[in-house]
Amino acid sequence: MSHEPNCFDGIVGEKLSAITFVLNYWQLQFDGSTINALTRMEVISNRKALRDGEDQFRNLICEQIGKIVVDVTPAKSEAFVIAFEDGSSISISLRAEDYVGPEALVFYGSDRTIVIRDDDVSVFGQGLIPPS
Repeated sequence: MSHEPNCFDGIVGEKLSAITFVLNYWQLQFDGSTINALTRMEVISNRKALRDGEDQFRNLICEQIGKIVVDVTPAKSEAFVIAFEDGSSISISLRAEDYVGPEALVFYGSDRTIVIRDDDVSVFGQGLIPPS
């Protein structure tokens, strides 16, 4: 897949190394980056698509651990999609109806922190985190 470079390309080539289930969000951990997913998620693998809350969702998302990221597509109004080498993907919703707070996701990279909100995208360079 080819696309214009984006600020999330740092996880392309990285392995999904862990998934942490927190009370009301998920952490996707890659070789050097972390994404906190704060809205609805969907996993597509082996022609099966499951959204969070559906039976077997946790099993299907955990099956993605160890896979290598080949593409990241932040589609402005629909979803933030992480595609893996075997054709499977994890989508984090960016639709207004799926927000439970002001943010959809927070990306912690090696040199920047990016917050995708319902009203904008904020980038904090040099590993800085957003002010409280």
